[in-house]
Amino acid sequence: MRKKNPQNLIAIKNAVYDITINDGYQNLSMSKIAKQANVPQATIYLNYESKEKMLTSIYVETRDMLASHTKVVAKPPNVEKEIKRLFTNYCQALWDNPKQALFMNIINNTPELIETNVYQALTNRNHDIIDLIKYGQQIGQIENLTLDVIVAFTFNALNSLLEVTYTRNLNLTREQIEKATNLCWKVIKADQ
Repeated sequence: MRKKNPQNLIAIKNAVYDITINDGYQNLSMSKIAKQANVPQATIYLNYESKEKMLTSIYVETRDMLASHTKVVAKPPNVEKEIKRLFTNYCQALWDNPKQALFMNIINNTPELIETNVYQALTNRNHDIIDLIKYGQQIGQIENLTLDVIVAFTFNALNSLLEVTYTRNLNLTREQIEKATNLCWKVIKADQ
């Protein structure tokens, strides 16, 4: 049996990111991935059983990597400070890993591309963030909105900002990231 080459795996992942971002997931074929990664198509199947399993594996790895930057304290002494830290760290993770973040965003918007049970399991993984939001709501510092609404007006907004800056080849300053995180906080902050 042939050994898996880590360099080939990196090339395959990069090809998946590039094709998905630049050409759309509709144009993501194993032959196109192999050509861009400069590996035989059989090499892809050596690493992944199918296109769905490949996308699932890359998505899980990407999501775990980005999630590692967004750990929070569920019941902090200062909810506003912890939420802003969360958004700042999330922004930093996006800007440090733009291709992975854009790929993850595409999959989040098209979850049928990966294994359903895996997608569902991953959406329930961020308990610390969910607990922080619920805690903030319980003590009256976060507006009593559904999690979907909070995600739409915060995390999704930050994802959109990344997409605009990436596609236009712009750089965000620390001050601009701080303004973005402050806006996200204002959206979910409870009126007191």
